[in-house]
Amino acid sequence: MPELIVRYPDRAPDTFPLGRLRITIGRSARNDLCIPDPFASRVHVEIRREGDIYILQDLGSANGTLYNGELVTEPVTLTPGGRVQIGETVIVYEDKALRSSRSTMITDDSSLSQPEATIFFSRDDMTTSGLLEAIEDARTKPSTQKQLGVAASQSDLLALIGKVGVTLLGSDSLQKTLEQIAALVYDAVPAERCLIMMKGEDGNLETSVARLRDAEKDVGEIRVSRNIIEEVVYQGKSVLTSDVQHDPRFGTGTVILQGINSVLAVPLGVGENLFGLIYADSPIADAKFTEDHLKVLTTLASVAAIRVENARLLEERMERQRLENELQLAVEIQQRFQPSAPPQIEGFDLQGISFPCYEVGGDYYDFIRLDDGQYLIALGDVSGKGTAAALLMSSLHAAVHAQAETNNSLVRKVNSINDYLANNTPANRFVTLFVAELNPEDGTINFVNAGHNPPVIVHSGGTVEQLGSGGLPLGIMSGFGYTLGKAQLHAGDVLVLYSDGVSEANNPTGEEFGIERLCEVIQRHLDKPANRMRDRIEDALSKFSDNTPAGDDITFVIVKRQAVGASITT
Repeated sequence: MPELIVRYPDRAPDTFPLGRLRITIGRSARNDLCIPDPFASRVHVEIRREGDIYILQDLGSANGTLYNGELVTEPVTLTPGGRVQIGETVIVYEDKALRSSRSTMITDDSSLSQPEATIFFSRDDMTTSGLLEAIEDARTKPSTQKQLGVAASQSDLLALIGKVGVTLLGSDSLQKTLEQIAALVYDAVPAERCLIMMKGEDGNLETSVARLRDAEKDVGEIRVSRNIIEEVVYQGKSVLTSDVQHDPRFGTGTVILQGINSVLAVPLGVGENLFGLIYADSPIADAKFTEDHLKVLTTLASVAAIRVENARLLEERMERQRLENELQLAVEIQQRFQPSAPPQIEGFDLQGISFPCYEVGGDYYDFIRLDDGQYLIALGDVSGKGTAAALLMSSLHAAVHAQAETNNSLVRKVNSINDYLANNTPANRFVTLFVAELNPEDGTINFVNAGHNPPVIVHSGGTVEQLGSGGLPLGIMSGFGYTLGKAQLHAGDVLVLYSDGVSEANNPTGEEFGIERLCEVIQRHLDKPANRMRDRIEDALSKFSDNTPAGDDITFVIVKRQAVGASITT
């Protein structure tokens, strides 16, 4: 995986993997990669993947970005070894795959030293019968060296453990491992029924394997005495009874009624971690279990438990990996919904940024050029957080883009989006959306506010106008009629759209950032270009929250109409 080597001026370097579709880098802790460089902007640059290449783009930083010594004014393609300089921090792009393909592996061809003791197994011994023969010989003839394909060793117990391990080696899943153990039990002891129980996520025992010696017969119901479960699973004891009918631990329960004669039960676990049991019984009077059978089954369970634990951990790790892969894919899909860059509109300066609360978020913003030359500007906020909100956000994105291609009026577009969401989303889910059509010729704005936080226009003179016209959030009521609002951006005016993650950001005392503070920040920096205003808003949020974890996604869009004769500068 490609990675970034971050070389700081005053401490050891860090490594940052490029596993996402796009990352932001800057001084703010909300970036994917935060660099504490005083010359870095709050949100300085973005690196995004396009196919097999990575693109570096400056996000309107105050002090600029250098790539291989050249000032970055347009998006540039990163190459292995390329150096990105932000202030005093140097970030080197590396691609391990390319580096590995160019490397040479050197091997030592000298003879390998042999261990002091080695156990060799023939293929004939890698069977259930071969294993049990080793177990039985190890139990009954501990002082005799057997001819089972095992080199001379100090302990036959080592051979026993090795045999169990080899036999279970082919089991590639937890269930197959447990079934293999059940098969070993039938060869180890004269049981007619075998049951393996494992603790579930709630800590309760669940049957994992239940089988008869004659696998073609129906297992029926196998009940295990609560007293046996208590002794084996919760006290870690092995249990043997060769006369169930007269054993007080069984009372007059189902086991007695089923005519069971002998019972064996041993714990399944590693160390103090007991996660199940192996249970075997027999109704045959002549096939009584003995202490030797108990020793064999206990040894078998002790060794097999290691393989069971490994299988459990492997499946858990694979499941975590699967979920992480799915989440990473969801992150990438959602990042593709975001504009790669704001549109360049003569006389206007636009910026947008979104910081999800979790890996994926429910906030949405967009810039869409319409056929008539106007621009559709949208910011939406889906109820809830995380994956569920992200899924609904993707539906909102699709619906907005579909309507943007029509010639419908803005109100009809919003009505259609509302009907679609109301008919296709759960009743407890809704979306707030502010959507506007900007006419670049004269700065007029037609808008609909569907239950969203009223965006603000801070006029060049410092007065504030809120845009609240519209109606209910989307998805609540099909057929609801939304109303159109109108506004005007004059030279020097700024329109700021924001999600409630901005206005409702909390400080350590629980106080909210609020709309008044947002307006004050905009008023203080009204003469700044949109990218600098973006950084000042983010900076104010960070200082106010004082490291309080964000409780919601933070998204805002800035649309500034430039003053007459002004140009975009940093």
